[in-house]
Amino acid sequence: MNHLKHVKEIGKKMDREEVDRWVERYKEKHPDGVWGWLYGCDILETLLKYDGSCGIWFFKGINDEGKERLVMYPADHEGNILHNKMKSLGAMVGGKDDDPADDSEECPPDCPGGFD
Repeated sequence: MNHLKHVKEIGKKMDREEVDRWVERYKEKHPDGVWGWLYGCDILETLLKYDGSCGIWFFKGINDEGKERLVMYPADHEGNILHNKMKSLGAMVGGKDDDPADDSEECPPDCPGGFD
C-alpha cells in the first residue's frame, strides 16, 4: 500500500453544500437503499485504540440475512488491516464483544432530522 499518503492524514473536511448534493444524488439513484449508517464514538475510539491503528477501513458487506451492512477494520500506518492484533472483528465495548457491522443504526428508517 505504498501509494497511500500518511494514513493519519487521509480524509478532509468538505463544504456542506457539496456533500449534501452528493447525498441527495445517491438518494435519488437508490430511493429504496440504505443511505447511511450511524456508529457511536465508543466503537470508533475502540478501533483506533488497537496497537498500531492509524485509521479505519470501511467496507460494504452482506450479512447472513442478505442485508447490506458496513464493516469496519482498524488500519496501520501503511493502510494494512490489523488482523493479527484483533481477537475478532468485534471490539470490546462496554465489557462485551460487539460486532461493529451489526451495532449500527441505518438511514432509512433512522435518519437524522431534515434528512429524510
